[in-house]
Amino acid sequence: MAGVTGKAQIDQAVEKFVAESRYTLQERRGPIRSVINTVRLPENEGPSVNIPKYGTVTTSALTEGVDMAQAQQITDTGMVLTPSEYGAQVVLTDMMMMTVKDEFMGVASRILADSFDRQQDQTLCDDGANFSVSLGSAGTAMNIGHLMAAEAAIKYGSPAAGAGRGGEPGPGTVHVFHTPAGFHPVKKGLSGQTGGAVVQASGGTANQPGSPPAPQGFSENFMVGTVSCHTDINFNKDASDDAIGIALVPDAWILVELGPAAGIETERDASLRGTEVNYVGRWARGEYRDAWGKGMTFDSAAPTS
Repeated sequence: MAGVTGKAQIDQAVEKFVAESRYTLQERRGPIRSVINTVRLPENEGPSVNIPKYGTVTTSALTEGVDMAQAQQITDTGMVLTPSEYGAQVVLTDMMMMTVKDEFMGVASRILADSFDRQQDQTLCDDGANFSVSLGSAGTAMNIGHLMAAEAAIKYGSPAAGAGRGGEPGPGTVHVFHTPAGFHPVKKGLSGQTGGAVVQASGGTANQPGSPPAPQGFSENFMVGTVSCHTDINFNKDASDDAIGIALVPDAWILVELGPAAGIETERDASLRGTEVNYVGRWARGEYRDAWGKGMTFDSAAPTS
C-alpha cells in the first residue's frame, strides 16, 4: 500500500536475531575406546609398544625318591603396536572470525575433536569382523541368549568346537557393542514386552518388568545379567540390514597412543589472512587374544514396533 512503511521497506536496517548454534548430532562420542585396554607410549621411547606375554608350564605327578626330569622352559610371546598419525584441519579466515557471532575457535575445536573420535570409533567397530568366531547370523534378531552365549564362550576361552578343557578365560566383564536397532529386540524383552525381565542401567537401579531401560546418553549402557551392553551408531550395516557387532573383554584389544592425547594446534598464516586449526592424534590398536572376543552378526533393520 502506498505510503505505508513496513519491514519490507527497511529490511536492511532491521537487526537480525540469530539463535544459538547447534552441533550436528552425527558427531557423538563412541563407547568402545572407553572400554578397551589403553596404553600410552611416552615420547622419545621408540616408535612402538612391545607387549610380552608369558606361557604356561605343566605340573605332573611325582614318584617318591625319583628326581623330576625334563625341566620346562618359560617362554614369552609378544605383540608390537606402532602408532600412526590421524588428523583433520579447518582454516578460519580473518573476515569470518571478525563477523561471526559465535566464538568460532572453540566451535572449530569441538567439531574437529568429534570428527577424530568418530573416525577412531568407526575403525574399532569395523575390527569386530576380524575375530575368528562370530555368533549369530544374517537376518537373526539378537536375544538375551546370544548375550549369555557370548559371555560363556569368552569365559570358556577355548576353540569353538573340539574335545578338550577350557582355555585361558577372558578376564573381567564381557562387553557387547551393537547398533540401537540390533539391541532393539533385546530391550523389548527386557522391558517386559516379550516375557519380562529385570534390566539395570549402568550406574543406576534395576527397573521392574514392564519398565523400559533408562536411556544412558549416546552409549545407552545397560546390564543384562553380568554382560555390559552398549549401543553404537558407528557399525556399518550391509545392504541386507545386517551388522557385525562386538563382544569382548577389555584386554582382548589394546589401543596405544603416542605422546600426549590428541589435541588442537593453531598456526597463523598472514598472507592467507587466516588461521589453520589442526587436530592430530597418534594411535594404533591390535588384537591381544582372539579367543577373548567374538563378532556379533545380527539384524539391524530399523524397528517398526
